[in-house]
Amino acid sequence: MKLKTLWTACLLFCFSISAFAQLDKESNKALKKAEKYYKKKKYTESSEMLNSVLQKYPTNENLWSSYQEVNYKAYVNNPMVDMNYSIKISGNDSGSEKSNLLLEQLKYLMGKPKYDYYNSIYYTSLSVPFNSNASIMLRSQYVDKLYYTGDSLDAQSIAYFEQGEGEFRAKNFQKAIEYFKKSYVADTNNYKALLYLGDSYYVMEYYGDAATYFRQAIAKQPMLSEPRKYLSDALANKGEVKLALETAKETLLVYPEEQTFATIYNLLKDLGEKKLNRNWVLRLASVNNVSDRYRREQFYDDMMHFSHYAAALEEVKEYYDDNGILKSDAPQSYPTYLEVYSFRKMLEATVYEDIESLEYAREMDKKGMLEPYLLIGLYNVDLYQQYRHFVEHNKLEAEQYINEYLIAAK
Repeated sequence: MKLKTLWTACLLFCFSISAFAQLDKESNKALKKAEKYYKKKKYTESSEMLNSVLQKYPTNENLWSSYQEVNYKAYVNNPMVDMNYSIKISGNDSGSEKSNLLLEQLKYLMGKPKYDYYNSIYYTSLSVPFNSNASIMLRSQYVDKLYYTGDSLDAQSIAYFEQGEGEFRAKNFQKAIEYFKKSYVADTNNYKALLYLGDSYYVMEYYGDAATYFRQAIAKQPMLSEPRKYLSDALANKGEVKLALETAKETLLVYPEEQTFATIYNLLKDLGEKKLNRNWVLRLASVNNVSDRYRREQFYDDMMHFSHYAAALEEVKEYYDDNGILKSDAPQSYPTYLEVYSFRKMLEATVYEDIESLEYAREMDKKGMLEPYLLIGLYNVDLYQQYRHFVEHNKLEAEQYINEYLIAAK
């Protein structure tokens, strides 16, 4: 465990074709071109070459790491990245729908490298299971800020906290602890001071003290998953494996992050009684969203069976709100969640096709467990509001899915 600064740090990945093995001749040629473009700082062209290879090798984690790095470089080297600007449209049509649409398009074009970078992480999450880094970065960007920003913290608390971070990076953990304690005393709303106190004790292998502070952090911010994840790690290192597993399962009811699935897998392996039965599916289409607020373009040229999933959106767009939840005045025969409707339409359209990856979803639908399977087991960050609504209104069903289906007998 270590301090998390993944969002602001560039992926330290060595871009080289030597990192990839067993690719076809055409793909290796495209990678060589991508590398040349990268060295010339032509990041957009490099990204396009990598895209063509990912179409053939969608689950290659090294390729996705390179794709993220190239798009990050394009983002930070965009001349408009730090530019403050405003766009105004004057004239008779300045307030019309047409002008507003033009305004949005201009804003998007000027900020496109930022969207491309964020979406490169998003596409990775669709394509690579147990990808903890992508999952953490997406949660940090799109979810954690709904509950905690630290914007209104006392200045002295922030100053102590930053001093603590410096000491932590220098591996002066005892000094870091002193500053984090001062930070929390200066402002007890500083949730991260508690979190990093736990982290400091954890790296010193004082797992009992670490667990104490992680529990305090949970009490302070119950809707954030990080302290629960860390508490599970601390308990496992204390030898309390069963309690660590229960904590990890509880974490899935707060935020089903990829690292938590990996933790559960490892804990079950240690206990040797049951196994993780996730039945992960490669998503060939972005999550259906009524309002495309994050500009999620489709990445894959051939969506295959997921083309039915993507097409389902237009059929019922008017009945679901921006969060993908059925409107109160919509036909109540439709599923509560847009994700369930869309996935079910894909299952119906492919009922006579032999698609092994969809068989488990069919089985779960027959058992009345499609909702938790999709919203927990196959969770994606764009499903957060649907997931949150489901857990809050169907907690017993969510727990049943985790205890009887996600975790299964060997």
